[in-house]
Amino acid sequence: MADEYVELVTLEVNGAEITDFNKVSENEYEVRRPVNLMNKTGFTKTTPRYGVKVEYVIPKTQTPFNFNEVENGTLTIDRGNGKRITYGGVFTTKIGEISYGEKEASQSIELGATERNET
Repeated sequence: MADEYVELVTLEVNGAEITDFNKVSENEYEVRRPVNLMNKTGFTKTTPRYGVKVEYVIPKTQTPFNFNEVENGTLTIDRGNGKRITYGGVFTTKIGEISYGEKEASQSIELGATERNET
């Protein structure tokens, strides 16, 4: 049985689509938090804080995308098997360092989101 990998990651901001990513990882998020009660511990539901880290491949022939302006974007992770994860209300939280390799230069970008849907 062959392994299946994510086929495409697309970030859409103001009608522009960016697909120059070679890596994506979803951050963990908290669903419930423990609360101390009298003589026991309970749990309360929290508001999830969604986040995604991407490795943006910097293009050689065109101007790199300006991640400082990402506001209310949509990030779609297409798993290639008919399943998709879509983040809405995407914004940039951190722009990381640039790594230069043998074949390409890439930059780590951290994104936050207000919603996450899996279809």
